[in-house]
Amino acid sequence: MLRTAEMGQWPVNIIIMAGGKGTRLKPLTDSTHKSLIPVGEKPIIRHLIDHLTMSGFREMHISVGHLAEQLTGYLHDGSKLGISIRYIQEHSPMGSVGALTLKHRWPHEHFLVINGDVYSNFNVGNLCTEYFSRNADAAVLTVPNVVKVPYGVFDMDANGRIGSFVEKPDYEFMVNAGIYLFNQKVLNLLPKGIPYEGWQLIQSALHAGLHVVGVPQTTGYWIDIGSMEMLQKAQQMNQIDVSQE
Repeated sequence: MLRTAEMGQWPVNIIIMAGGKGTRLKPLTDSTHKSLIPVGEKPIIRHLIDHLTMSGFREMHISVGHLAEQLTGYLHDGSKLGISIRYIQEHSPMGSVGALTLKHRWPHEHFLVINGDVYSNFNVGNLCTEYFSRNADAAVLTVPNVVKVPYGVFDMDANGRIGSFVEKPDYEFMVNAGIYLFNQKVLNLLPKGIPYEGWQLIQSALHAGLHVVGVPQTTGYWIDIGSMEMLQKAQQMNQIDVSQE
C-alpha cells in the first residue's frame, strides 16, 4: 500500500548517483569531489539531501567512486543530519544508473534515482503522485529547454517547395532532468555489473513495452551543474533563494 502523502513518506528507495569524476568542472574537481563543490554556503549534494529530507525522506543510498572518501567523510552515516545514509561503492565507473546492480536487496520495490549534480527544488511529492496514480513502470522528470536557431528556418517538401519561413525561431522541448522513478521490472532490465546510463534504461523500458511517463516540472528551478556556466547559474539562483527567505 502507498503511504499517505500527508506523512511525507513514499515506499521508494532514494539513490543519489555521485560516482563520477566531474571532468567538465575541471580544475575544481581535480582534488575535490564534484558534489562537494559549494553552492552558496552548502555543497551541491547537501542542497539535494536537504530538499529530499524536507520532502519526508529519511533513508538514502549514495553511489560513490572517484574521491569517495571525501564524500563519505563529509556525510558519514547521515546521523548528524537526522537521516540514514548507506553507500554503494563503485570500483569502476558505472554510469548514471549502473551502480544499482551492485546492491542485491532493497527495502522497497520502487526506486527514485537522482543525479548527484542536480540543483533543483523539484516537487518530489508530485513526481511520486503522478507515478503511482498513473500505474507507471517508470516516470522521468522533464524540464523545458529552449533552443534558439540563429538562422532562418524553411519548411520544405521533398521537391524543394517552400511552404513557410521563420526567421531565427525559438523551439521549446521537454528534456530529461536526470531524475527517474521506476519499479522492479525496470530495474531488472539493467545489465549486471557494467556501466549504464539513465537514458539507456528508459530506452530499454520503452523497447520492452513498459509504461513510461514524463512528468513536467511546472514550478521551481532545475540546474544540471555540469559546466562552469551552470555552476555560476546555480550560484545566482542560490542568492535569489537566500534573499527571499
